[in-house]
This record gives sequence, structure tokens and C-alpha cells, in this order.
Amino acid sequence: MNKYIKFSSPVVFLLSLILILILKTVPSGKLWKNYSVISVPVNTEDSIVQNAIQKAGIKNAVTLSGQYIPVSLSQDSIEISMLRLNYTGSEYAYLTKRNAMFFDKSNTYRLYYIPNNYSSETSTLLKLLENQGIQCIKDSSADYPWILPFIALLLAGMLFLFVKHKLPFVCGSILPLVFLYSNPFYPVAMATCVVLLCLFFISNVWRRRGAVTSLISRYSIPAMLGISFLCAFSSSLATGFLFILSAFGTVSALMSCMIFEDYLRNRKPFVPVYIRSAKRVSLFAGKAFTSMSIVSGTALLFIILIFVTSSNSISTTSSSKLLFPSFSRSADSSLPQMEEFYKWNWNVRTFPYTSLNSNSSNNENQVSFKSYVENADTGIITEENVTLTYDDSFKRDVYDGIDLLQFDAVEKIMKSENSDFSGGYSAASSFQINLFGIIMSFICLCILLFIYISIIIRKGITK
Repeated sequence: MNKYIKFSSPVVFLLSLILILILKTVPSGKLWKNYSVISVPVNTEDSIVQNAIQKAGIKNAVTLSGQYIPVSLSQDSIEISMLRLNYTGSEYAYLTKRNAMFFDKSNTYRLYYIPNNYSSETSTLLKLLENQGIQCIKDSSADYPWILPFIALLLAGMLFLFVKHKLPFVCGSILPLVFLYSNPFYPVAMATCVVLLCLFFISNVWRRRGAVTSLISRYSIPAMLGISFLCAFSSSLATGFLFILSAFGTVSALMSCMIFEDYLRNRKPFVPVYIRSAKRVSLFAGKAFTSMSIVSGTALLFIILIFVTSSNSISTTSSSKLLFPSFSRSADSSLPQMEEFYKWNWNVRTFPYTSLNSNSSNNENQVSFKSYVENADTGIITEENVTLTYDDSFKRDVYDGIDLLQFDAVEKIMKSENSDFSGGYSAASSFQINLFGIIMSFICLCILLFIYISIIIRKGITK
């Protein structure tokens, strides 16, 4: 075997595995640790929603109309006065950006954040708004759908019992199962069923003469693989491209398996050779009815689960999926970040004392100024030199000061995540599936049922 293939196959497999795990798209469940999100159409009167929140008995809801200047300074201080004079300045842009936390990415819905300890009251709120003809959406509270990778793992385990050559089947199944774990969506699960069946076929004609020709010409395997690719793309474009990466990695895993087997075979004094060609052996290892019953039953189970768990989340197009602000490792520049909040506080507190002289030697992360303090007992006014430094200590003081704000600030939601909060967008529903994904899932099922029924009808053929 070409030495470059021997070297590149394990590398491609490992690289594919790492990228799939890094770029995974896992349903996030609740968007926020301590808050649930209620959304209403953006043209809904805010007063109606506020009245419903009060009537439901909810307190400390974080709303757009309830936001004020998020800094603990006196309203008649020079810092606040300068802020009001320069409100539209670029150094104060954070105040405008934080408003994006109260709208979905398409600006179709306005968002209200309800503390988690009002779960029953939240249900009451939804009923109150729906009774007034207001369409409400609540963020998903679903956990990671473990049932999808678990069922696929069981399927792989049952096929493993009947497969002729177990090592290539195990090697080839690693990436499809990891891919489903990293992208636990129903179209991907259906594609995984088809891929596992194809790996079952490959393993049963492993190393036999004419194996590739036999696989291409029997049981519509090219069509099955093509449908599985389309099924992955029906979930999302990113998932589809990752599926292609998974396919390359799976081929590399099979090549690595062959390299390993060659290494072991070369160490033996006698190596048996298969006499019968791939066309003369069963793709099902003599277990056609049993293996297809398992695969078809698993695919049918996934179809049933689609409608059981996603009946309220089916949309006509993938672009209609709602994206809500949330904590995300992939920060979105249109949303406020905690680092921006720290910098905004620094600008507010230091702007009145920053030198306007362009030749000033002041460090931009350090400002010094004189302060005059009156002694409460003697009435004597003394001069003090004050130095402010933009460092971790300053950030920690700002972070701790969020709890001192006298209103339900959106920064309290950000703080509930962690001190280095970064804002991004996440899907409002963990199980949302588009119409194209449903169609492709049914096509996968139809192909499997076609093979299954063909076996039943032609039960007299050579297996």
C-alpha cells in the first residue's frame, strides 16, 4: 500500500474526530442558568405584557423598559453629567448595544427574562397573554436528547452481533456515532441508520475480490449514501459539511483498519485467501431478515420520536428558526459582552478626568486626578491624589457592583453565567426540525423499507 496513504489515513481520521467534537452543535436546553425567556411579537404593547407579569405575581423580571444606567453613581455626580452630555459617543456605545438582549436576532420578537423560581407563575403568564390573543414563545427547557445517540449505539451493537468482520465495522462506526453525538438531530439520526447499514454491508464483503463493484451494484447503496448526505444537509448547512468531513474520516478509519490488518498478516507464516468473490457472498451475512428488521425498526422509531418530541417545533424553512441571545463561546458582535461592560464603566468613571491634550503622557489604562474631601467632624477640606487603573482589580469591583444596582439590570443576567460572559445566539427550541428535514427522514425510511420488503418478497433468493 502506498506509504502516503499509510501515513495520511490515521491523521485524517484523528483530525476529523477532533474537528467534529470541536465544531459540534449540541442543543443547549435552557438558554440561561437562572432565567427563562418569554417572547412576544415586537409590535405588542409593552404595557400589556408588564400588566400580565404583575398579575401573574412575577417579580424581578428583566425587561427593556426597566433598564437604566448600569452604574452605582449619584445622579448629580460629574461622571453621570458627562455621560448625559456625551451619550451618543462611541465610548458609550455599550448602552445601545445592551438593548439587543431584548430582541431575537431577526428583531421579530421582544424578550422578557423571568427568574427560574417563578416557573408556575410563568405558565400563568403565558395563559394570560394567550387569552389576549398574543402569540407567546418560551425558550426550550429540554435537556440534551440522549435518546438519539443511545438508540444509534444500540443499533450499532446489534449489527455488530451479526456482522461477518467485526473490526472494520467497529472502526467505521466510530465517526458516524460521534457525529450523531455532536449533532443530535433527527435527520442526522436517520442518516446514521443508513450509514451503519452501509458499513454492515462493507464489513461483510471485507477484503473480497470485487467488493467495490458488488457494493455499487447491489441494494442501491449509492442511492442510500446520497440520501444520507442530503439528510444531513437538511438539518443545516454546517451539519452537512461536517457530515462530509465525517465521511472522509470514516473512509480513513477503514483504510487504517486495513493497514493494521496487513501489519498483522505480514507477521504470520501463513495467510488464508478468500476464494469466493464479493458477488458470491451475502451482504447480510446470512441474516437479511433480522438485520433489516433491526435497522428499519430503528428508523421507524426515529420517525415516531420526531412527531412526539417536535410537534410544536416544526417549521417550514430552516431560516425560520428563532435565535435568542444566550451565553455562547462564539461571541456575536451585535450583543453586549462583559469585557465591553468593564470598558464602558472605565470610560464613565474616567472621562471627566482624562486629559484632552493629545501630547499628554497619561497611560490610557491609568488616570490620576485630585479629589477634595471634607472631614465630617472638623469640616476641613483636604486634597487627595486618586489613581484609577484598568486592571483585574477594577474589573472585579465592577463585577461585584452589579448586585448593587437598584433595578433589574440585564447585567445581572450576564453575571449569572460567569465573569467572562460572551453573548451569542442560540436556537429557541432544541428539537426544532424543518419540513425539508422531515421529508428527507421519510425518504430514508422508505429506502430501508423498500429493501426490507424486497427481502420478504424474494425470500427464496440466495442471501
